Amino acid sequence: MTTRSPSRRLVLGALASLPSLAGCSTSPTPKLYTLAPRPATAGSRSATAGSGSTVASRSPMTVIVRQVDVAKYLDRPQIVRYSDSYEMKASEFERWGEGLPDMVTRVLVENLSQRLPASQVYAASGPLNMPGADVTVEVNIYKFDPDPGGTVILGAQWVVHSGSGKKARDNFHAREFRIAPTSNDTAAQVAAMSDALGQLADQIAAGVAI
Repeated sequence: MTTRSPSRRLVLGALASLPSLAGCSTSPTPKLYTLAPRPATAGSRSATAGSGSTVASRSPMTVIVRQVDVAKYLDRPQIVRYSDSYEMKASEFERWGEGLPDMVTRVLVENLSQRLPASQVYAASGPLNMPGADVTVEVNIYKFDPDPGGTVILGAQWVVHSGSGKKARDNFHAREFRIAPTSNDTAAQVAAMSDALGQLADQIAAGVAI
């Protein structure tokens, strides 16, 4: 009678366990996040409205928002966080639902539409081709993430160009917006980023309405 060697039994046992091991090693499904538009604050409404008027009473305009330029270290599917002052980490399982420049542009357009209800606001990179814009908005975001302490910082530069070429609106602006998330989880970070983008829209809308 032939007896199986111990080594052969071990090999057969290992092969039989492969399917179950493969099932246990399945990677978790990444969570997808998106920025959300924010309504204008009471303070921004009064600042945008000016002396006694309301934003809705302004003359209708066509406002074109060019594709927002986002710093390259942020332009990735993964959500970026600092682990200390010099090291950043990108989670493979916490991702943006779309490209960050496209998402920021889309939400900024929605924010400006709420703040300029008498105007038509479009993305220049969108499917609609709107000739003869009255105002063109250009935005550069050089920082949009939490600092090592957890506070979300949105660092932005923007220019509002008048379609008529008037220099009154062709001014360069730069500002940092700081929002403390309600907790340290990713959902709270994204909510704080949405709040910061809303504050940026407040400032841009105030310049457009001049």
